[in-house]
Amino acid sequence: MKPYLIILFFIGILAPAQKVWTLQDCIDYAVKNNITVKKKVFDKTTAELNFQQQKNNKLPTIYGSSSVGLTNGSSVDPITSSFVNQNVFSNSFGLSGDVTIYQGNKLNLQIEQNKMLVGQSELYQKQAENSIVLNVLDAYLQSLYYYEGIESAKYAANSSAEELKLTQTKYKNGAISKLDLADVETQDAQNQYTLVNSENLYNQRVLKLKQLLELDPSVDFQIEKVTLNDLMESIPDKQTVFAQAIENLPDLKIYDAQNEILANALQITKTGYLPTLSASASLNTGYTSTQDYGYFNQFKNNFNKSVSLSLNIPIFSKKQNDTNVKLAKIDIEQNKLDKISASKTLYSSIETAWQNAVANQAQQKSSKVARDNAKLAYDLASKKYEFGGLTTTELSVSRNTYLTNEQTYLQSKYMAVLYSQLLNFYQGKTLTTN
Repeated sequence: MKPYLIILFFIGILAPAQKVWTLQDCIDYAVKNNITVKKKVFDKTTAELNFQQQKNNKLPTIYGSSSVGLTNGSSVDPITSSFVNQNVFSNSFGLSGDVTIYQGNKLNLQIEQNKMLVGQSELYQKQAENSIVLNVLDAYLQSLYYYEGIESAKYAANSSAEELKLTQTKYKNGAISKLDLADVETQDAQNQYTLVNSENLYNQRVLKLKQLLELDPSVDFQIEKVTLNDLMESIPDKQTVFAQAIENLPDLKIYDAQNEILANALQITKTGYLPTLSASASLNTGYTSTQDYGYFNQFKNNFNKSVSLSLNIPIFSKKQNDTNVKLAKIDIEQNKLDKISASKTLYSSIETAWQNAVANQAQQKSSKVARDNAKLAYDLASKKYEFGGLTTTELSVSRNTYLTNEQTYLQSKYMAVLYSQLLNFYQGKTLTTN
C-alpha cells in the first residue's frame, strides 16, 4: 500500500464520527440552549434573589458615621451644643440602627409572596421549555417528511430516466414520433427538477431546526434519517387527555399560582390600615477644641447612647388604602377570568389535535391503499409502454397519479404521527419518532 493511502486510512480511523442528531438529542439541546428558555432561567434567578432579599429585610439597618468640622465665629459647638464665639475644630463618630418591629405582618406576607413568585417563575420556565419542545418536534417531523419526499422524487426521476432511454430507442427505430419523444424529455426534466427542489426543501427544514437549537452556523448538522412506520395505535379519549394535561402542564397552574400571589397581595394591601412600630438606637462620641481634655479622653467623656420607639398610626390617607384594596380584589377576579380563558384555549388545542389525529390516521389507511394500487398500476403501465401497449401520454398520467397518491399518503402519515405525539405531549409522555 502506498504511504499516502496508509496515512489517509489512519486519518479515517482517528477522525471522530459525525454526530447524528436524534429527536431526543434535539429536544435536550434546545431546552438547554434556547435563548427564550435561558431568559426564563434568569427570571427565576431574579425571583430567588428577591426572595432572599425580602427575608433579609427583617434584619435591622445599621449605619456608621464620622465627621470633621472647623467653625470660625459665633456658632454652636457640635459636641457640647453650647454657644461659643471662637474657632472650633470638631471630630465626631457615631453608630446607629433601626428595625421595624411590627407593620401589620407586612414583612412576613411579603416574604411569602416572593416565595410564591419563585414557584411561579419555575412554571414559566417549564412553559417556555414546552414551547420549544413542540417547535422542535414539528420541525424534526417536517424534516423527515421532506426526506421521504426526496426518496419519492428519486424514484420518479430514475423511472423517467429509464423511460427516456427506452423512448429514445423507439424514436431511433421509428416506432414513435418526435412529439412523443419531446413529451418524455419534458417529463424527465420536470422530475429531475422536482428531485432538486425536494432536496432544497429538506435542507431548508433542517436549517430551521438547526436555528431552533441555536447552533453555530459553522456546525455540520445532520438529523437521524428514520422512516416512520404507519401509525396504528389507539387514540386516547380527549377528556382523559385534557385531565392529564391539567395535571402535567404548567399552563393552568400558572394562574393558580397567580391567584395565591394576588390573595397574598390583598393581605399586604390591608396592612395599610394597621400601625407601624419601629425601634432605633445610636452610639455617639466626639472631640471639640473648646474643651481642655485630650483627644482620646474626650472620646470617653463625650460618649452617649440613645434608644427610641416610634409608633405610626394611619388616620386618614385620602382613602388610598380603600382604593388599593378594591384594586387588589379586581386583580383576583381578572385572574380567575384569565384562567377560564386559558383553560378553553388548552381544551381547544387538545380537541384540535385529537380530531386531526383521528382524521389523519383514517386518511393514512385509505391513502396507503390508493398509493399501493397507483404504484402497481404505474409499474404495469411501464411494462406495457416498454412493449408498445401504451402511449407516452398514458404513461405520464399513470406516473402522475402514483406520485399524487404517494404525496397524499406521506402527508397523512406524518400528520398522524405529529398529532399523535402532541397527544402524548399533553399526557406527559416521552416524544419519539418510533
